[in-house]
Amino acid sequence: MFKRYFSLGVFMAGALLSCTTLQAQDTENLNYRKWRVTLFPPLSSNGTNAVDYTARYSINLLVGYHGGLDGAEFGGLVNYNKYYANGFQLAGLVNGTGGDMAGVNIAGLSNFSSGDMSGIQVSGLANISGDNLEGINASGLLNYAEGNSSGLQFAGIGNLAKGDIEGLQGGGILNASWGDISGLQVAGVANIARNSVEGLQVSGGINLAGDDLSGLQVSSGANLAWGNIEGLMITGGVNVARGDASGLLISGGLNIANELNGASISGGANIAKELTGLQFAGLLNASEKATGLQIGLINVAKEFNGVPIGLISYYGNGRKNIDVRFSDGGFTDLGITLGTHRVYNSAILGYNTLLDRNVYRIGLAVGLEKNIQDSFRNWQNETMYVNQEFAVTHQFEEKWSDRLNLIYSYKFLLGKRFGNGFSVYGGPSFNAQVTRVAGAKDYTWYSLWSPEWKGRDYRFWVGFTAGIRLFKQKAPQRFEDEFNNWDIEW
Repeated sequence: MFKRYFSLGVFMAGALLSCTTLQAQDTENLNYRKWRVTLFPPLSSNGTNAVDYTARYSINLLVGYHGGLDGAEFGGLVNYNKYYANGFQLAGLVNGTGGDMAGVNIAGLSNFSSGDMSGIQVSGLANISGDNLEGINASGLLNYAEGNSSGLQFAGIGNLAKGDIEGLQGGGILNASWGDISGLQVAGVANIARNSVEGLQVSGGINLAGDDLSGLQVSSGANLAWGNIEGLMITGGVNVARGDASGLLISGGLNIANELNGASISGGANIAKELTGLQFAGLLNASEKATGLQIGLINVAKEFNGVPIGLISYYGNGRKNIDVRFSDGGFTDLGITLGTHRVYNSAILGYNTLLDRNVYRIGLAVGLEKNIQDSFRNWQNETMYVNQEFAVTHQFEEKWSDRLNLIYSYKFLLGKRFGNGFSVYGGPSFNAQVTRVAGAKDYTWYSLWSPEWKGRDYRFWVGFTAGIRLFKQKAPQRFEDEFNNWDIEW
């Protein structure tokens, strides 16, 4: 039954359109009648000249074909006005006009106008405007505007606009614009803007801005902007900014930007050609040139100025050192020390050479290297330096175990360079041990305080560290001199 009525409605609407010229006409020349009644053309109270009339009230028992409407129209199947329709229309299948449509239009299948559409349109299948759309459109499947759209659009499948969009689009699957978007798009699968976006895009799959983005994109799969970004991108998958990005990128997988001024946070990797700001990743941060803060398991850049925190921080203009050191309690550690010449990270592998059993440890250290005059103002010696370092190590005996057995250490180390490839250093350390391993107290020679709490043993002591550092090293500037070189306007 539905297919029969649908086919009939489409056939009648197509037939009416095919026999109608849609060229503009002086609608003021239409004759006016308050009432008209039609069974189907030409069985009408206006006879064969129905296209020459407009009316205030129109009743079409099956199909109506008239010149215009200035009031209310009710149709069993189809209401069609050749030049315009202003007012209220209710049809079992289709409301249509060869010109503009303004008012409230409710149809079982479709509302369509060859000109502008403004007001409220509700249909079971589709609302279609041949030009601009202003108002509210709600349909079971599709809303389409050949021109610009402003207002609200809601559709079970998709909302499409060939021009610009200003307002709100809600689609069960797709929202798409061939022009710019200013407002809000919400879709179950994808939001697509061929040009710029100003506002908010939320989708269960993909958001795409074909040009610049100013606002917010939220998706579960991917956010893509082919132009510049000012705002926020949040996704469970991938964020891509092919132009410059200013703002915040958050993803569960990958963030990619050309030039980023702001923050990039990812559960997987952050990749930017140039970065000024923050990169935080569960696995990898990578840039050609970066200034700011990088936090990740692996940090990589050709040129980096700032603070790296990670297991591996490898920079073309940074340090690449090997450290061998001995500390109180008998641990000898080998460290791979990378980062900048100011701030470094060290991956630690150690073994206790004084105990009668095999005790190993792994750890991570973050350190700050200073010019000697930053700590001792009257000590003028370019070969001397100070390292302030915080380290955490996990100890395990005989074979790997993840049972709690940690040592936290703060070290104040005084060093001297012999050339640019070798230095020695040493100094005090302030240590705290937290362990659930019986017998781990012999990692230390003594303890200043040894409390027990909730099955954990704690030990606090002051110790020492001495070591050597190999390969290229560079004397850092004094903080005061480095600060004066920064280009800051107060």
